[in-house]
Amino acid sequence: MNTDIITEDRVITIDYGMSVDDMIDAGAYYSSAGYITAKRFPVQGEGVVQYQAKIFHFDRRISSEDAVAAIKADDRQNPWAPAKIEGLLAYGAKNTEEQRQYPIVGLGSVVKVRGDHSVPCLYRYDAERSLDLGLWNDSWDGFCRFLAVRKLSSAA
Repeated sequence: MNTDIITEDRVITIDYGMSVDDMIDAGAYYSSAGYITAKRFPVQGEGVVQYQAKIFHFDRRISSEDAVAAIKADDRQNPWAPAKIEGLLAYGAKNTEEQRQYPIVGLGSVVKVRGDHSVPCLYRYDAERSLDLGLWNDSWDGFCRFLAVRKLSSAA
């Protein structure tokens, strides 16, 4: 499999006491899809938790199912999980310039919106940072990246 995985160690902290709306505000996105709400994307977890984060880049068109399978297969001893929205938002808030280079997709949160299964994505709109939904059933372009996380420890 042809993958380009950004391997530098990155740690994100998720505060499960925050709602998705609070996390969106903390990320200071220029625009956010109105479909991304705390009701559609409830945060499930407790406390403040640190995660190791990794960006996967497959450098080819890929389906959501194939990307998830590749992420999970990358390290079977200490497996990665596709990032849920709270991981994606924490990553975007910490790494504010990265989404200006390429879209970053969180395949761990799938919701049905207007009849389509959708996932949250960080991307650039003109020069601004944006948060929107992408379609689970479409294939992703080769320039897209996929965020994966695995738990490190409790921070508080």
